[in-house]
Amino acid sequence: MLSVRHVTRSAICFIALTLSTAANCEPPEHKQIFHQDLRPFGFLTEAPGQFVANYTDLNFLTDDLILVTVNTRVYGPIEKVLLDEPLSKVLLFDISQSRLVKKIEMSVEKSTGSVRALEDGRFALLNEMGLRVCSRELECGLARPTRGPLFVSPGQTKIVVGGNGHTEQTVLDGMTLEELGRYPWHNPSVIPGDGALLVARDTKLYVRVPGQSDRQLPLAGLGTWPTARFINRNTVADFESDKALAVANLDGTILFRVRVKARWQVSEVSTSASGTRFCFHEAGYTAVNSFVNFLDFDQGRPLNFESVKVLSADSGNSLFELRWDPRPYIGVPTTPVLSPNGQRLAVLRHGILEIFEVP
Repeated sequence: MLSVRHVTRSAICFIALTLSTAANCEPPEHKQIFHQDLRPFGFLTEAPGQFVANYTDLNFLTDDLILVTVNTRVYGPIEKVLLDEPLSKVLLFDISQSRLVKKIEMSVEKSTGSVRALEDGRFALLNEMGLRVCSRELECGLARPTRGPLFVSPGQTKIVVGGNGHTEQTVLDGMTLEELGRYPWHNPSVIPGDGALLVARDTKLYVRVPGQSDRQLPLAGLGTWPTARFINRNTVADFESDKALAVANLDGTILFRVRVKARWQVSEVSTSASGTRFCFHEAGYTAVNSFVNFLDFDQGRPLNFESVKVLSADSGNSLFELRWDPRPYIGVPTTPVLSPNGQRLAVLRHGILEIFEVP
């Protein structure tokens, strides 16, 4: 005779399996146009007995060219600061031809977001030497000495770099690298837009438009940096609470809200150069997983759900959604990205790069 405890555990396992299976069933209208296994290039999904961090970045350089920076590191008992070893594998794929165009190894900082797309198929790269701007041929200019982190505006016209190690943040023109402004460490902190800046000062968030006084935005409830982002020249997104992401005009008017499920695990926004769409990426625990593992207070277990939504920037309408179980994985899940026109989405699941058409 089965005990009540056994039946309960069996029921929980059945529900978890059902939900997990449903979560990985993709709607038939999701058209995949590119598929590439990155594990032969060194991307890891499992590393028994080792502590490995994942800093891999995805960047569309054009609507047809996607740059993958396979950037991982095995950590030991003693580590050097600002060590860019091992070299990262930088892969350029042409989606229209379904082929690898070029592959090289480069020194890239061991930090997520160390490679960011710029205008005209170029990209910015951060390493121990500083900031470099590289072409789609994967040829890079001289380094500008600086520390990270690295941010680029949605339209890819402005760069903000610096802040780590109590350093200044510098605002640069994305094309010429002309210095446009400097800000002291921490207070304020700035995030670049194409026509304005987001300024985090004394736990409050402001928008700074040239020739105007700073305008406070009602989006600073749970910390403002580095979560706040411009969606385009006229709208900003930030977390209004641990349950809601708010998108607002530059005058502070809330346009819409997006439900948040994993604010304190992985919950982030990425944009497209078109400014018409953006991604909302989350990874965390399902309700069943949290219930079964209620004694895991430090949440050290693997995340068991990951999702991405592509949303309209003006209405918040959902245009595309994927949800899956990321296990097995290493480090923080890689951020999905949109193509410049917003009509293609790249995700990295189980070591496989997948690109979908977004209607």
